[in-house]
Amino acid sequence: MGKYIKWDAQGVEVIQPGEREKIKEVSDQFNRFQMMNFNEHHHCLRGTHLKTQGCVMGKFTVKDDLPPHLAQGMFAKPGQYDMIMRYSSLTPKLVPDNVSAPRGIGMKIFGVEGEKIWGEDKKTQDWTFNNYPILELRDPKTTYEIADCLEKNWNDIPKFAEEQSKRVDADVATMGSQLPRQHLVAMPEYSQSAYRFGDYVAKFGVFPQGEEQKKLEKYSIPDDAPINILSQHARDFHMKHKVTYSFCAQLLQNLDEQPVDDLGVVWDEKKYPFEQIATLEFEPQDSWLPEFRVWWDDRITVNSWHGLKVHQPLGSTNRMRRVVYAESRKLRLRVNGFKDYVEPASLLEVPAPVVAPQFELPFQPAVKSVEVGV
Repeated sequence: MGKYIKWDAQGVEVIQPGEREKIKEVSDQFNRFQMMNFNEHHHCLRGTHLKTQGCVMGKFTVKDDLPPHLAQGMFAKPGQYDMIMRYSSLTPKLVPDNVSAPRGIGMKIFGVEGEKIWGEDKKTQDWTFNNYPILELRDPKTTYEIADCLEKNWNDIPKFAEEQSKRVDADVATMGSQLPRQHLVAMPEYSQSAYRFGDYVAKFGVFPQGEEQKKLEKYSIPDDAPINILSQHARDFHMKHKVTYSFCAQLLQNLDEQPVDDLGVVWDEKKYPFEQIATLEFEPQDSWLPEFRVWWDDRITVNSWHGLKVHQPLGSTNRMRRVVYAESRKLRLRVNGFKDYVEPASLLEVPAPVVAPQFELPFQPAVKSVEVGV
């Protein structure tokens, strides 16, 4: 077992000169992206992960008997929590489902005890993931450069892609457009950035666990697939199958090989493996309920800064997200006519039908609710 680096050790986070000013510039860029999308779609969308492709309710179960280096933060003791999760696309513009693009998941876990970083305390913990382990928005300076190029080529995406291919870090800058065209339930998901993990530092991964999900891992969505293939396949799959994922931690052991402030460097999984710390489970359900989706799009927010202090987001991109996500949320609410966002405290506040309890009543036959997936 390697030596795990403490979250507050020297060198874990190094703030660069001019970082705060650059973050403000990036925030302004993403607000302009939101308004350009508003002019196209007549509705204000998120600054990132703006396309919803499914929303589900499930259970988040922390494993029993975790070793000390994994029994950290909300994972310090076993337990089961209710949760909601959203499938989405990361692209700054709405794109068809049949093209190669970054996809992600955002989750909100209910009933988590502990001191929060910010916000009203509804005992929730948010996590966000994308389907590749590194991120081209590797720091505020790089994010500004890429966003500036996108803004100048907003109506000519092929030109934007061409410009990215000329960057010194083109292998990272173009990775999102070269990802395998997988179905959502078969995608591996990565936090990309590092977080405080109790005493230590970790990145996280969410990996398909169900046998039917794993059968789809090598399937590639064809060019001529419908433009909504991802959302509709996820809906069909979730209605027919129980969907499960492992939730894993990859601990920081070597700052030279595992930088926290640069998301463009992969942490070698063979040398620093992901270790399972929890399981996500989703019983058969409809992932494409209009009221649930619209509520998620317009009324709630998922932001990893909305969570426990023992899981504080770390690194320059997360420091940038803290500002950009908050400003993006404010603009989205204001433009769409809402005074504030909603922070649900439990599944009871989620606008989605819950299957009624089923009981056999031998002396009083009763009509049963139709269960999804039957």
